[in-house]
Amino acid sequence: MTQGERTTDQDADRRLIEGLRSNDRESLATIYDSYSGIAYGMALHTLGSTSEAEDVVQDAFLALWRQAARLDPARGVRSYLLTIVHNKSVDRLRQRGRRPETPLDLDAPIPALADDPETVVTRESERQSVRDALVGLPADQRRTVEMAYYAGLTLAEVSSRMQVPLGTVKSRLRLAMGHLRRSLAET
Repeated sequence: MTQGERTTDQDADRRLIEGLRSNDRESLATIYDSYSGIAYGMALHTLGSTSEAEDVVQDAFLALWRQAARLDPARGVRSYLLTIVHNKSVDRLRQRGRRPETPLDLDAPIPALADDPETVVTRESERQSVRDALVGLPADQRRTVEMAYYAGLTLAEVSSRMQVPLGTVKSRLRLAMGHLRRSLAET
């Protein structure tokens, strides 16, 4: 992705956020069309249940709509939405009291809501970009991201499993997210 394309995407996100702030349903529909697939894939991977993943995605978009006034245009819609999906998925796991014991498989396909070729190609390209960015992280940061975002563990659980202080987990996650943000912005 070139600098001009990034600027265009950032401008589009800013317009969408302004639309949400002014209760424009068309802006929400555009965001849904753009990000529902990746949100669903993330929720499904964490929860392992299609019905729960659908509920989480619906709740996340509703939360996005309700919290539009708090959105930071500089942060963008995608990262904010995926944070909501992650948090709601972890909450759902806590409610049911069990975690799926499926190993992380970065090469596994993420289920898509739409099957048109352009969407499939775009998602696969995004997936590969994320894989490449994850591989570029130091091992401790990558493991922290995998446990927190893919396995759905809380930071306290990550701390316990990695046998490091909670502050260390938070620092690793912050550093990893910054690295991933920069790496993905370059693609």
